Order: sequence, then structure tokens, then C-alpha cells
Amino acid sequence: MKQFMVGLILFTMQYTVNAGDTLQSIAEQYCQGDDPRQIAEFREGIRELNYEVIGESDVWAGLVLEINRWK
Repeated sequence: MKQFMVGLILFTMQYTVNAGDTLQSIAEQYCQGDDPRQIAEFREGIRELNYEVIGESDVWAGLVLEINRWK
């Protein structure tokens, strides 16, 4: 039996919010799954990573967010 090791690397990207964007729409665009629970968790991960800037509010055009992704 062959065993393979799969390695994932976490990297942080920057995303500039466009007019009409919401945390939900950004999460839907960048989440690697399509399960609504995964997307909700990804959305809250974006909020947590950028909490000092956005707190509990939504995003606004021109804001630069950090988004963590696995590759």
C-alpha cells in the first residue's frame, strides 16, 4: 500500500472591497467549499482576521481585507 503525504500551506491574500460587496459575497467567492456552513465559517474567519478594522459591521468599498486561504 502506498501512502502519500499531502501538505497544505496557509497564505494570506489582500482583497480590496468593491462597491456592492458584502462579507457574505466575498466569502462565497473565495471559500473553497460550497456548503452554506463552510461559507458562513469562512465569512466569520474573514471578520475575525480583520476585526480591528470592521468589528461587527459590514465592509465598504475601498477597504483592504486580509483573507486566509489554504493551498
